[in-house]
Amino acid sequence: MKSIYYEQATTAYNAADYPQALKGYYQCLKEDWSTFRPGDAGLVYHRIGNCLIKMRNFREAAVSYQKALQDDGYSEKTSIYVNLGTTLNGIGKYTEAVTYFNKALSDASYATPYRAYMGLGNAYTKLERNIEAGTAYRDAALDESNPNPVKALMSLATTFSTLGRPHDAAEAYLAILDFRVTGKTLNTTLDRLGQAYVAAGRYQEGFNTFEELLSRERFSLSAEGTQDYQKARRALGLAVESTPAASEPVVAATQDDAFAGLDHTAQLSSSQIGPYDAVDLDAEQDFGGGNVPHPGDTGFFTATDADLIASSKRAMRRERKLRHTGLKVFLVIVALLVVLLGVSIVAYTQGVGIPSQEKVITDFFKAYADDEPIDVVKSYWVVGAEEDEKTLARLLDGVAKSSNVTIRGVDAHMRESQVLVDVRLSGSDSAPLHYRIDLVRDLLGWKIGGIELVFASTETTN
Repeated sequence: MKSIYYEQATTAYNAADYPQALKGYYQCLKEDWSTFRPGDAGLVYHRIGNCLIKMRNFREAAVSYQKALQDDGYSEKTSIYVNLGTTLNGIGKYTEAVTYFNKALSDASYATPYRAYMGLGNAYTKLERNIEAGTAYRDAALDESNPNPVKALMSLATTFSTLGRPHDAAEAYLAILDFRVTGKTLNTTLDRLGQAYVAAGRYQEGFNTFEELLSRERFSLSAEGTQDYQKARRALGLAVESTPAASEPVVAATQDDAFAGLDHTAQLSSSQIGPYDAVDLDAEQDFGGGNVPHPGDTGFFTATDADLIASSKRAMRRERKLRHTGLKVFLVIVALLVVLLGVSIVAYTQGVGIPSQEKVITDFFKAYADDEPIDVVKSYWVVGAEEDEKTLARLLDGVAKSSNVTIRGVDAHMRESQVLVDVRLSGSDSAPLHYRIDLVRDLLGWKIGGIELVFASTETTN
């Protein structure tokens, strides 16, 4: 393109004077439109969109990118798909954003697909489609063109935690540590790794991780990390220390950044001015480098629920076609399924499980009172396979061996519950012992996360 206005605007853009660049590109549209060749209009609208992004005007940027797509002669449409998807994320149009990110990913020649994967993950997260979000973040981390896989791994770990998969979240945080991260990123990673261990019932590993974090100069725990640190100490039979100072909120490397996938690059041919360097508005300053593990080296990156669910959905569609008996029958079945699903979801959120919370507790006390093998007793607990029998024995030292159990109160929630129980020693007329039991959701059922002896003045399930 030969245009003095375009050249002046490009000079201003490269000098980070985006208002002046925007004015020049608009002047180019006004004065040079009649001389435009195929592709020129798309190029100028692409530049206008980039200026508006830099000025944080995302709604107008989305309009400009859509106009660029109307120029059939413009060849850099994949970059526009990513930028348009990113701006749509920013204004809350997540379903539309998914469409454009997938269009970008359908282009096999796109050199930096991690940008689209990150944007796709952010959109799916906002849509609460967490399995798809996790798959997108995993693909972003595995993309060899990604200069900062740490951000993708951090988002993947957060997604695993949301899905109630703390073991997988811990693996993602361990993968981040392989990149030799430093500063706030290292502080955040250790803090969340400790939380993941505790959520998985791996108290010794959680305690060790928190201790390592607190041993570092100028490192500190978040409020959530502090609570889990004390929980791990209690589970291990250690005295609860004074609360460590909570760290300032760390905003780096979170999945809630609507603009993480922004691609500021529109590649120019040799006859055009440029190219622009790609800019990541939220690059990790603490990123230390390293290599993403190859999928063949670890099962962590190859295991995904998304493939299973997609396969299941395809099988269900085939089966439904084979057994199709008419639209009315189909609608009745769908209606019944919706009702059953609704009832099941409500029951699940209210703490209903198979087996129930009460059965887990009574069966545990019976097994413990009957001196069942330690593996039987462990089956009722959220205990990692790495923990030895001595650790569990220490946790059970203060628990009465009796199957005479009375449930006194239940504070039931979807993922965690607290239950107050009375336990009377067999053949004793003395007052019962009171315990507060923490329960953690285990698929459809429950497992014990901790038991604490309480007294009348402290009895509560709240």
